[in-house]
Order: sequence, then C-alpha cells, then structure tokens
Amino acid sequence: MLTLSHGRLYLSERGPAAAPPLLLIHGLLVHHHEFARIVPMLARAHRVLTPDLFGAGESDAPAPVIAEGYSFDWHARVLAELVDRLEIDRLAVVGHSTGGTIAACLAHVLGERVSRLVLVDPVCFDMSLPLEGWVALLPRVGPALFKNVYRRTELHRYFEKVFADSAKIDDDAIDVYWDRLARPGRREAAHAMLEHLVDMSPMGPRFAGIRAPTLLVWGAEDRIIPPSDGERLAALIPGARLEVIEGCGHAPNEECPEALVARIRGFLTEG
Repeated sequence: MLTLSHGRLYLSERGPAAAPPLLLIHGLLVHHHEFARIVPMLARAHRVLTPDLFGAGESDAPAPVIAEGYSFDWHARVLAELVDRLEIDRLAVVGHSTGGTIAACLAHVLGERVSRLVLVDPVCFDMSLPLEGWVALLPRVGPALFKNVYRRTELHRYFEKVFADSAKIDDDAIDVYWDRLARPGRREAAHAMLEHLVDMSPMGPRFAGIRAPTLLVWGAEDRIIPPSDGERLAALIPGARLEVIEGCGHAPNEECPEALVARIRGFLTEG
C-alpha cells in the first residue's frame, strides 16, 4: 500500500525487481484481480505492477468531487505519480476496457516514458449503454439507484455479456469483485466513472496523440465494445496494429489468458 496525494493506493508487484517494468491497468467494476490469470505468465520476464485504481479494490475511494469525478485523465495523473514514486524511467503499459482508456491518457502524460502500449478491448468511442446503464445516469435519482439497487446479481448478469462463453465465468471471481465493489465509496466511484462514458469525444485527441508503439487486442465476440471500434481505433492511432482473438469476448485476460499473453509477449519483444 502506497500513500499518494489522494490517499492510499494498493499495488501488487510480481516478477524480478530488475526486469523491465510492466504496468497493468484494470477496468470498471473490477480491480487488480481481473489480471490474476495472466500475471504469473508475464512475471517470468517482467516486473509486473498491478495497482487497484482509486475507488476500486483495496485502494482508498476519495469522494468524486475530490477525485475530479474519477475522470480518465485524473486516473492517469494518479498513475503517473505512482510511476514517479517508484522511480521508473520507462515502462510498458497494458490497459483493459476503461483501463485501456486510462492507459491512453497515461501515454499522453508520460510521453516517451511509455515504451510500448497494449490496449485490450478499450473503451474508445461513445458506447451503446444497456437500459440499466441509462437508468443509472438519470439526473438526481441515478446515483442512488446505482448504489442501492445494483447487487451481485446485476454484476453477474453484466459478466454474462462480458464473456463469449458464459460457462467460463468464475463465480469465485464474481464474489471477489462484488466484495470490493460493495465496500463504502466504491459504487459512488464506479458511478462517477460511468458518467464519463456518455461522451467519449474528448478521448479522440488522446488516442490520435499516442506516439508509443501500440498494439490493440480485441475479442472477436466482444458484445460490450464491438471489434469494429478496434478497426476505427487502429486507423486513429499512428502505426497501431490490431489483433483479434477468435471465440473471445470483452475480457481476454479472463476468458482467453494464454492467447492474450502470447500477443503481449510477442509485441513487447519485437525489435
């Protein structure tokens, strides 16, 4: 646990301390546990850093008004502070879903200090939110509904959309995610982040301004962020390459970990 400007931030470190650093950034409604299946494989050759973003997991959850509404840019500045605290000059970054959006903002903040960037099914353009998403965003009543009505059942229902094959859903992982999400301040933080998904237009310049070599990885059967968004994003980020994992949904790190790690390793070791 590290103390940063806005509170205590949880950080898991795996792998040799002298190995090239690799930062993994998780998405909305989950925390660092979403990378549990890929960290051991990546840690063979990298110093893998897996934080819980503020408002998630074991990290503190400052009030949204203090955390600038948990915007993507705000999270990126927090992670830049973490990188500085760890005295890391350059590192590779992997971000999944909204974690990929934050990773793009971090590449903007750190510039050349990001050696390579991997965006896994990132949120990049305006989303088609399900009905429950729009209900949660209703003025005044939305935050209360999200806090008091959203339960483990709704989280599991969301994961049924995340996975291409719902039989692969790990109920123990859902229990872990729900345990952390149900803690004080976590759903308020998640709701604040959800509000930023309504208008993704500010992210256009962030993606277009990326200069680090970038790999996009997409699940071919992603029902949350369609692969067509990956094609649009590949055209927007200079020099970006898109690779698609067949038979996989929105979370390759959980549903197809070996296939994802193979692509990450290959990209990080390119000349």
